[in-house]
Amino acid sequence: MSVGVLISYFDLFDRKATMDELVDLLKPIPLRHAIHVLSRINLGLRYAMQELGRSNLAEVQGFFLAAHSDDEMLWRLKTRFPFAMCDERPVFLPHGLLNVLRLVVMHCDPKPPIDISVDESVRYAIGRACLMMNDLLLNEAEHEALFAGTEDDRRIALMVQMLAGYEIANPPKAHHVMPRMHVMFRILLKDENVRARISSRCNGFDISLEFANQVGMTLERWIFVAFSIYAYFLNCGDARDPNPEFMVVNPEKFRGDSGISKEDFEIVLDTIATPMGNLKEVMSAETTDPRYDFVSFRSKPLFIVEEGRVLPADLAFLVEKWHAGVHWTIHDALHQRDRRGQLFNAWGLLFEEYVHWLFKGMKTNLPLDYIPSPLWRNTGDESFDGVFLRDTLLMPLEYKGGFLAREARYSGSAEAFLNQLNKKFTPGCYQLADKIGALFAESPAKRRLLEGMTLDHVETILPVLVLQDHIFRVPFLNWYMNQRFQERLAPLNLRTEVVVRPLTIIQIHDLESVMHAIEHNDFDFISAINDRVTTDTLGLSDIMDWFRQYEKFGHGPSPRLKEIVEDVSRDSFSYLFPDQKSG
Repeated sequence: MSVGVLISYFDLFDRKATMDELVDLLKPIPLRHAIHVLSRINLGLRYAMQELGRSNLAEVQGFFLAAHSDDEMLWRLKTRFPFAMCDERPVFLPHGLLNVLRLVVMHCDPKPPIDISVDESVRYAIGRACLMMNDLLLNEAEHEALFAGTEDDRRIALMVQMLAGYEIANPPKAHHVMPRMHVMFRILLKDENVRARISSRCNGFDISLEFANQVGMTLERWIFVAFSIYAYFLNCGDARDPNPEFMVVNPEKFRGDSGISKEDFEIVLDTIATPMGNLKEVMSAETTDPRYDFVSFRSKPLFIVEEGRVLPADLAFLVEKWHAGVHWTIHDALHQRDRRGQLFNAWGLLFEEYVHWLFKGMKTNLPLDYIPSPLWRNTGDESFDGVFLRDTLLMPLEYKGGFLAREARYSGSAEAFLNQLNKKFTPGCYQLADKIGALFAESPAKRRLLEGMTLDHVETILPVLVLQDHIFRVPFLNWYMNQRFQERLAPLNLRTEVVVRPLTIIQIHDLESVMHAIEHNDFDFISAINDRVTTDTLGLSDIMDWFRQYEKFGHGPSPRLKEIVEDVSRDSFSYLFPDQKSG
């Protein structure tokens, strides 16, 4: 679910704010005080945005507006938007807050302590700064690009402009990432067959061992400590019922009687927290677009403030650390190009095994037949990453577990984004097209066969590409990738009785939502995807919005995945409090 159109400074004051006046507004605020205020707003927003249906987001927006709007700003808001719901026309969203956070790091004085006597004026200044920043998230050249060139040019421009903001506004949810990290790191990486497959294809690379060697503790222990910090901050996340004593982690009090040793806690903090005084130097060296690039906050989503205490830059970034953050932690510690290449390949194979685990273990009454990694007859080589076969319909699937490079994600450049996309992920479209062309070639002499499968009866082919990188939930990606698929498929001569549907792109977070619906309510996802690509042949619709039209979608959790969340919580409690029993 998305939120509405931001209210900007222009909407209230009839002129656009400038970066110079925004910086001048922020400069007098002590850095510590500014960071505390911004962290509190972002934590409250993230808490409300992760709730089912975001039912309390309007109330939380209203709460923060009242607390961070001076008399003039509040009067103008009430005068110009008297009937607008706060979630329909918000002032505060994480993208703007993170941009203001970057500015206070770059321009505010880190030395003065927090002075509670000036808290009101600081809050009002931060509120106005967020309003001004909403004017600056889109520049003139980007605005013009939305109206220039062909329709395809405009779609690409909009897709690239939405990349970072859409990713920030729709982050991975904890109840998705918890089962994913458990399966990938605590089940699959302990499976001897999976480990052997990764090792044989990646020159002996071992993800768990590499993490332990580079970080100094086991991946499992690291996850439990990182999860406990997240759970701690959730205690003060609800802006309607705040518990300010949980806003900052005091390391000694936090560890208390738990099983977390001082050494473990310090190792984890070294991977997810950064001293407040180090941020300015790190950010000064960045070369990507500062409106989009928050890797400095993503890689270390906690700030170490006075006396070693810790508070969050963005709680959603801490959730990311449980999954993608593991990859990047290892990546950043490896300096040899060949070792990073081995990590990339190993992570892709682990992701493939995870998708196999989801599909092979489905608990459903639907008549589904999933075949992982089917082989070409005679050669024994792998064909597709997986296929579903149901009656006269074949769904071939390819899985891509890679991540876009930083420059492609956050430069704001269509050229940089498309170059990387076409280099690393468009080959998945080509693989699907080429293999479909070989499997259903018009000429029997050119036709290839799959081991143990007869496909003469197949009439409909429903190709699907599953992607891991969360940024690929952005609108228009399916449209763009389907164009590449169609271009590759067009010159191939296929059996006349076979219809190849347009390509479907589904990101792993959305596939997990589908899995919940399949296992909770026997949601027929194959028919739903077929309906979509038949109706929307260009792939312009949002796939989750399409699924939400169906009565059996979105009504409860998968019992299998729900049990894993409970197991993670129970195991985490046992690790943190080894002498106590969980409730």
